[in-house]
Amino acid sequence: FFFDLSMLAHLALLAWAAAPPRRPPPEEALQPGCVRADVRLATPVPVPFRPLSQQEVIDRLDGVPCFSVVGRSREMVPTTGEDGVLACPFYLDASAARRALAELQRANPLTPLTLAATPLGTAFALSEWSPSAAAAASPDEGASAEDAPREREGVYDRLRTAVRSDGGSSSTAGTAGGRVAGAAATAAVELRLVACEEEVRSVSELLEQSPTPPMLRRANRRRGPVPLFGSDELRFKAPADEGAGADGGEAEELTPLFLRRSDFRAAWLASGGSDDALPAAQVSDLRSLAWQMECESAFDWRSIVLVAPQDSIDLALELQQQQQQEQQARPRRPRQRPRAKG
Repeated sequence: FFFDLSMLAHLALLAWAAAPPRRPPPEEALQPGCVRADVRLATPVPVPFRPLSQQEVIDRLDGVPCFSVVGRSREMVPTTGEDGVLACPFYLDASAARRALAELQRANPLTPLTLAATPLGTAFALSEWSPSAAAAASPDEGASAEDAPREREGVYDRLRTAVRSDGGSSSTAGTAGGRVAGAAATAAVELRLVACEEEVRSVSELLEQSPTPPMLRRANRRRGPVPLFGSDELRFKAPADEGAGADGGEAEELTPLFLRRSDFRAAWLASGGSDDALPAAQVSDLRSLAWQMECESAFDWRSIVLVAPQDSIDLALELQQQQQQEQQARPRRPRQRPRAKG
């Protein structure tokens, strides 16, 4: 027989193509000093973000001031709400706080009253995470103070201790909330966050239809929601000294949330947008936001920034200056000279 060499080469090529791929030798077959190069590409897996702790949630909210009516001893003055519940309100609307002060002062002409500022994060923890607030969140289900998460109780206790001590609050006027909170367990006085009534009325039906956990929905119905307004199309970059990471990289992108729709519109116009291109505001509420910050890991919640209304900032500065003037006007005690020994 005679074989065609070109035919043999063709058959050899077909046999090589049909042969199974050679497997790499086992680890024990590698010679000492040899390194196997693994060229397989790993499937990218999204890395979840770390949820925030309770203290981190408080820190994210503390940039917004809220206000309460207090007496001479800096204790909050309780009022009866529309539902007949005796409560001490934290007003997020400066105008509403001024009106409440005027009404209470007319009803109590012999009692000197004033306003006190408290950081929103501290007020939120005292009004929402206290054992009494947990028991009142769902009274129909028979909730009790023991049902509150232990970690939240710890945060509440630390805040109450901090604001009751002189100078221990993160706000110069923040002692009011803690002192009433200490008596809330025995006097049945609730602490409540009160948002702008106009904003609540405008989005009440929308918030009722939002996918909010049942417990938070019941709290919004009973104590009133705190609406927040924002948009994915409205973002800012933090200053380089604040937003840059430890490696000095690009500044962080921040997502602002506003307590009033007018502030959302003003921020859009200030960023260079026009009224014609104003995006529809995405509406949420403060309780849902705090819950998401603690539980969800699909979003970097460190980029959320709550923006305080300008009139709230002005009122907080006014109260701070007023308190400083009162402290300077107080007579100082003369220092006692040490007695001479002998």
